[in-house]
Amino acid sequence: MSTFVFNYPSFRRFVVDAETMLPVKVETYRIDVEASEPEFVLDHELTEYYNLPDLSPASFEALSQRFAVDAELSLKYQQTFGQHGKRMPTTCDEDCMLEVSCQTSHSVYWETREC
Repeated sequence: MSTFVFNYPSFRRFVVDAETMLPVKVETYRIDVEASEPEFVLDHELTEYYNLPDLSPASFEALSQRFAVDAELSLKYQQTFGQHGKRMPTTCDEDCMLEVSCQTSHSVYWETREC
Protein backbone atom coordinates (compact mmCIF):
# COMPACT_ATOMS: atom_id res chain seq x y z
CA MET A 1 0.00 0.00 0.00
CA SER A 2 1.12 3.48 -0.77
CA THR A 3 0.66 6.29 1.73
CA PHE A 4 1.81 9.09 -0.57
CA VAL A 5 -0.32 12.21 -0.26
CA PHE A 6 -0.86 12.77 -3.98
CA ASN A 7 -1.18 9.13 -5.11
CA TYR A 8 -4.07 6.80 -4.52
CA PRO A 9 -3.45 3.73 -2.34
CA SER A 10 -2.83 0.60 -4.35
CA PHE A 11 -1.68 -2.98 -4.10
CA ARG A 12 -0.58 -5.72 -6.48
CA ARG A 13 -1.75 -9.28 -6.65
CA PHE A 14 0.64 -11.82 -8.16
CA VAL A 15 -0.99 -14.89 -9.67
CA VAL A 16 1.39 -17.82 -10.07
CA ASP A 17 1.20 -21.16 -11.83
CA ALA A 18 0.67 -23.79 -9.12
CA GLU A 19 3.10 -26.27 -10.70
CA THR A 20 5.97 -24.03 -11.77
CA MET A 21 5.43 -21.19 -9.28
CA LEU A 22 6.13 -18.77 -12.15
CA PRO A 23 4.03 -15.60 -12.31
CA VAL A 24 1.29 -15.61 -14.93
CA LYS A 25 -0.52 -12.39 -13.98
CA VAL A 26 0.24 -9.21 -12.07
CA GLU A 27 -2.88 -7.27 -11.19
CA THR A 28 -2.86 -3.76 -9.73
CA TYR A 29 -5.79 -2.58 -7.65
CA ARG A 30 -6.30 1.00 -6.49
CA ILE A 31 -8.77 3.00 -4.48
CA ASP A 32 -9.99 6.55 -4.96
CA VAL A 33 -10.17 7.72 -1.35
CA GLU A 34 -12.24 10.75 -2.36
CA ALA A 35 -15.05 8.64 -3.88
CA SER A 36 -18.40 8.63 -2.08
CA GLU A 37 -18.00 4.88 -1.46
CA PRO A 38 -14.28 4.09 -1.75
CA GLU A 39 -13.43 0.53 -2.78
CA PHE A 40 -10.49 -1.21 -4.38
CA VAL A 41 -10.98 -1.79 -8.10
CA LEU A 42 -8.79 -3.49 -10.68
CA ASP A 43 -6.76 -0.80 -12.41
CA HIS A 44 -4.86 -3.02 -14.81
CA GLU A 45 -3.24 -6.37 -15.49
CA LEU A 46 0.41 -5.92 -16.44
CA THR A 47 0.68 -8.03 -19.62
CA GLU A 48 -2.49 -6.54 -21.09
CA TYR A 49 -1.66 -2.98 -20.06
CA TYR A 50 1.79 -2.96 -21.66
CA ASN A 51 1.06 -5.52 -24.40
CA LEU A 52 3.58 -8.05 -23.08
CA PRO A 53 3.61 -11.63 -24.37
CA ASP A 54 4.42 -12.92 -20.86
CA LEU A 55 6.15 -11.98 -17.62
CA SER A 56 9.59 -13.26 -18.59
CA PRO A 57 12.76 -11.23 -18.01
CA ALA A 58 13.10 -10.88 -21.81
CA SER A 59 9.64 -9.29 -22.01
CA PHE A 60 10.51 -6.79 -19.28
CA GLU A 61 13.81 -5.92 -20.99
CA ALA A 62 11.99 -5.34 -24.28
CA LEU A 63 9.47 -3.13 -22.46
CA SER A 64 12.30 -1.06 -20.93
CA GLN A 65 13.74 -0.58 -24.42
CA ARG A 66 10.33 0.51 -25.73
CA PHE A 67 10.12 3.11 -22.95
CA ALA A 68 13.34 4.70 -24.28
CA VAL A 69 11.74 5.51 -27.65
CA ASP A 70 7.98 5.74 -27.02
CA ALA A 71 6.84 8.93 -25.27
CA GLU A 72 3.20 7.84 -25.03
CA LEU A 73 4.13 4.52 -23.42
CA SER A 74 6.55 6.22 -21.00
CA LEU A 75 3.85 8.72 -20.02
CA LYS A 76 1.46 5.83 -19.42
CA TYR A 77 4.06 4.29 -17.07
CA GLN A 78 4.58 7.60 -15.23
CA GLN A 79 0.85 8.05 -14.72
CA THR A 80 0.39 4.47 -13.55
CA PHE A 81 3.37 4.82 -11.19
CA GLY A 82 1.35 7.40 -9.25
CA GLN A 83 -1.90 5.46 -9.63
CA HIS A 84 -3.50 8.34 -11.49
CA GLY A 85 -3.31 10.55 -8.41
CA LYS A 86 -3.49 14.33 -8.23
CA ARG A 87 -0.03 15.18 -9.62
CA MET A 88 0.15 13.25 -12.85
CA PRO A 89 2.48 14.32 -15.65
CA THR A 90 0.85 15.20 -18.96
CA THR A 91 3.88 14.91 -21.24
CA CYS A 92 7.05 12.84 -21.44
CA ASP A 93 10.06 14.24 -23.32
CA GLU A 94 13.38 12.52 -24.20
CA ASP A 95 14.73 12.95 -20.65
CA CYS A 96 11.54 11.46 -19.22
CA MET A 97 11.71 8.49 -21.61
CA LEU A 98 15.33 7.84 -20.65
CA GLU A 99 14.49 8.05 -16.95
CA VAL A 100 11.62 5.56 -17.29
CA SER A 101 13.79 3.20 -19.31
CA CYS A 102 16.56 3.42 -16.71
CA GLN A 103 14.18 2.95 -13.79
CA THR A 104 12.70 -0.18 -15.32
CA SER A 105 15.93 -1.76 -16.52
CA HIS A 106 17.94 -1.41 -13.28
CA SER A 107 17.12 -2.54 -9.77
CA VAL A 108 19.97 -0.77 -7.97
CA TYR A 109 19.47 2.94 -7.34
CA TRP A 110 22.95 4.17 -8.31
CA GLU A 111 22.83 2.11 -11.53
CA THR A 112 19.61 3.93 -12.38
CA ARG A 113 21.33 7.28 -11.78
CA GLU A 114 24.36 6.26 -13.90
CA CYS A 115 22.11 5.10 -16.75
